[in-house]
Amino acid sequence: MTKKNHFSITIFVCLANIALAQNPIPNAGFNNWNTQSYEVPNKWMMIGNTSKDISKTLGNVVGFRLSNDVASKTVSFAMNVGSKYPDPLTGGFSISGTPGSIKINYNSEKLGNDTAMIIVGFTKGTDPIPMVLQEFYILPDATGTGDNSITVPLTYSYPTAGVVADSGFVYIASSLRRIAPNSNGSIAIYDISFPGGQTSADGNLSIESWGNLLVRKPNQWLTSLDAYEERVGKMNGLQEYILSSTDSRTGLAALLKQRSINTSSGTEIIPAWMVTRDTNLSYADMGTPSFAVSKRYNSIRGYWKGSLTGGDRATVMVNFFHADTLVGSGMFSQDSKSTVPGNYMLFAEDIVWDSRFTLTPSKATVGVYLTDSTFQNASNPNSQIFLEDLWLDDNFAGLKQTVKPTLTSVQCYPNPAKDQTTITSDSPIKRLVVFNTSGQIVYAENLSQPSNTTVLHFGEFTHQQQAGLTVYFARIETERGMSTASVVVQP
Repeated sequence: MTKKNHFSITIFVCLANIALAQNPIPNAGFNNWNTQSYEVPNKWMMIGNTSKDISKTLGNVVGFRLSNDVASKTVSFAMNVGSKYPDPLTGGFSISGTPGSIKINYNSEKLGNDTAMIIVGFTKGTDPIPMVLQEFYILPDATGTGDNSITVPLTYSYPTAGVVADSGFVYIASSLRRIAPNSNGSIAIYDISFPGGQTSADGNLSIESWGNLLVRKPNQWLTSLDAYEERVGKMNGLQEYILSSTDSRTGLAALLKQRSINTSSGTEIIPAWMVTRDTNLSYADMGTPSFAVSKRYNSIRGYWKGSLTGGDRATVMVNFFHADTLVGSGMFSQDSKSTVPGNYMLFAEDIVWDSRFTLTPSKATVGVYLTDSTFQNASNPNSQIFLEDLWLDDNFAGLKQTVKPTLTSVQCYPNPAKDQTTITSDSPIKRLVVFNTSGQIVYAENLSQPSNTTVLHFGEFTHQQQAGLTVYFARIETERGMSTASVVVQP
């Protein structure tokens, strides 16, 4: 190897180390994605580790397998939801007659140290009182036992005699310990029937009708669609979504855009957001530390482009933690009143540290959001934001949003403050909005008589916050534009 080549490699390694040192945010370039194609039984909601099972020897040909995972604390669930989804009170399938028992074909020889739970219910219309609501259990069989079946008598408990249910549902969990299973076991369910009664074909209780579901998720991020899936489960035709876009600077970009999910009861609108997640946890939010840091950074930066309409807002936030205590925050936020770049452009915003904290933070969390003007609801369907290459930087923000410069400035003093702070602007303030570090609006005021100065009393909203949330973002709106300042509240 020549000295020249060795020198080039050394420079490359040094630059790579610098880049890594400045960018501990996991998958901040959004180039690592987990693409999965699920096979999902029609008319069933599936949550957790679920899969198709064709190993049975008893009953019909196809079933589903619900698996547990101790490491990720995953318990899997299945629920027959039928045509009335997402309203469980109307049941997942129609029934006629009064079935006296339920029969389930299954294989539990891989269930390990867990016990599966079955709940069956019969309902009448939307009456919240069920005709039948019964819970029973399936224990693990010995290895090599093969398929089995269980028949359980049904007890009708409705207080009014003679009322006949018109629908039913079946709910199955792979472990009684819903928070964390006992083992990495699994159970296969093959078909369900009601001896002595009839069920209509719309329930897919034979579990023979299946469809495909394509999901692409950014590794080490939790998205609003992940949260939706955890709430309602996987259903064929319900959640075929992809979050990535090839319209990017290098490989793939994160595309934030409202998603419309069609259900039998109407259209459900899913807002667009993404939060870095601790891979040991099944959830993520801005108040939960998610990745390690080893220094005090001064700004958060990234590249973005897109379009905003109807007052919608794009936001990128970072929170820093010492143990589980919030000690610093930074927020880039822009709404449709300012022009969004049509080509990828750099944004940068300073991080505000709690003045009482002089150490080095241990963890951080980053979130990106596309919302309406209130910061709380889904965006306009025409709004979309492309985001790529986020990083934390040692330097202060030398570049603000420059596509359409803000023509007003804002200052808060004292800062840090205790009971109140005075907000000043070089243009009369028409509206004041205060956000917490979770991106929620905690205070908003329209000034009846616009003034260059207004006093913000923290007693108006600090009672709403959790202990340790001391950083707020005050945004003012004037005739000349909009600006945001950070303020730290001391106890």
